[in-house]
Amino acid sequence: MMQRATRSNDEKLGAEAEVFHRILFGRAAPDEVRRQYTAALAAHPISDPLPIEKLIADGVDLEAVELVLRKKNPFNPLTARFRALCYVVEARPEYFDRFIAERRRFVFGAIALAFHAARSMVKSIKGGFLLRKYGIG
Repeated sequence: MMQRATRSNDEKLGAEAEVFHRILFGRAAPDEVRRQYTAALAAHPISDPLPIEKLIADGVDLEAVELVLRKKNPFNPLTARFRALCYVVEARPEYFDRFIAERRRFVFGAIALAFHAARSMVKSIKGGFLLRKYGIG
């Protein structure tokens, strides 16, 4: 019975890792990343008053929700999960360019900064709406 519950939880966390990885990195999570994410959360469980499974099932923009929740409480369960995934992948060589800029590119950097500032404003508005819709926070 306990093993079935653990397997179910591992499968849930693996699916969660896949969704979060697609949000953060735009592609499927490698098996090893899913395993490490599952092991990290199994070793250090995050209390979860948020309906994360429902949000995932409904196809909610979790990036927008996380942005608004992080402003209210930097230690909320959704942000903790996003951080856990980043901790798992940041030391992997194939993610190096996602965390480190090897060349100075001022113009590109300025354009990217302006784009992401505008994107963050839109995500913030959308996230606020989603929090109200789902009665979160």
